[in-house]
Amino acid sequence: MLKKTLLAVSAVIACQVSLGDPCSRYNTSYDRTYCLSKLFVESDNELNEVYKELRQKIDGGTREKLKQTQLSWIKYRNNRCETQPGTINVDCNYEVNRVRTEYLRDRLRECKTGACDKNAIVRPSW
Repeated sequence: MLKKTLLAVSAVIACQVSLGDPCSRYNTSYDRTYCLSKLFVESDNELNEVYKELRQKIDGGTREKLKQTQLSWIKYRNNRCETQPGTINVDCNYEVNRVRTEYLRDRLRECKTGACDKNAIVRPSW
């Protein structure tokens, strides 16, 4: 029942996505929801990879602060994208993940060039 509710809510929300989204070519709500779900999973994997790589570039104190910031961000994402208990907006999750990934990727680039800004790394970016 929970899966059906998730799919139904996601399908409705997915239909509200702008035509410029990568899943706009699908005509049925089920196909769009499936596409958006795949994008969300991919964005989550990419976010985790960038986060892990950034953690390897920073010292222990900053690493712990980044972990706390990331846990706060996860709460933010979940509160923003959970439409009702037990259901999520997969498009929202995809977009929020994408924005966070880009923020962390920018910090990673800075660290790779030797210009690691510890305050920017642990600052809430949402």
